[in-house]
Amino acid sequence: MSVLSLRPLVPDAATFQVLRGKSMAEGFSMLRRLQDHWRDGSNTFAKPGEALFGVFEGTSLVGMGGLNVDPYFADGGSGRVRHVYVDPEFRRHGVGRLLIEAIACHARARFALLNLRAPDAAHAFYEALGFEPVKGEQFATHRRLLTMPNEGS
Repeated sequence: MSVLSLRPLVPDAATFQVLRGKSMAEGFSMLRRLQDHWRDGSNTFAKPGEALFGVFEGTSLVGMGGLNVDPYFADGGSGRVRHVYVDPEFRRHGVGRLLIEAIACHARARFALLNLRAPDAAHAFYEALGFEPVKGEQFATHRRLLTMPNEGS
C-alpha cells in the first residue's frame, strides 16, 4: 500500500462516486444518503465543529467519514460520527483508525463526547478505538468521551 493522505472531502467528485458504488454493492446506503443530503443542503457538514474527511491513496478515495453536531442531544456538546466507510480492499490497513482518530481530534475543539450508531459487524472496531457500548438509547450504540487537548498532560 502506498502513502495515505487525509483531506476534506466534497461528495460530488468522481472519486466519491466510485466509493459510493462500492458501498452500494455491499448493501450500504449511507453514502447515497450523504450525497442526497449534501445536494439538497440538509447536511453539508458546515455547522461549527463539523467536518467531512476522505482518506486518499494518490487520487483514489479509499475511505471516508464525517462529524456532525449530534441532533439527538439538544445541548450541542455532543458530536456524531457519520457515514464511515472504507473500501473493502483497504480494510484492516489502518484506514478506519486514521479516520476515527482524525474525527476525534477535530471534535475535541468543540465537543465533550462522540456518539454513533453502528451495525453489529462494526461494534468490535469502535470498541477497540475507545468507544463504549450504550444500552437503552434509540440513536446511539456507542459513545466515546473526549479529553480536551491539554487534559491529562
